[in-house]
Amino acid sequence: MKEYRDKPTEFHAPSEAEIKARSKRNVAIAIGLAAFMIFVFVTMIARGG
Repeated sequence: MKEYRDKPTEFHAPSEAEIKARSKRNVAIAIGLAAFMIFVFVTMIARGG
């Protein structure tokens, strides 16, 4: 089955600002995920103990 759209041949090289924004976003997601995991862990310990 052939795909209806063409495959991209040119790719946009990210600028320095885009790379910095992506890095900040990744750090924010990692901190949020870690905080959620700690919250779930503390909740489980408090209810189980």
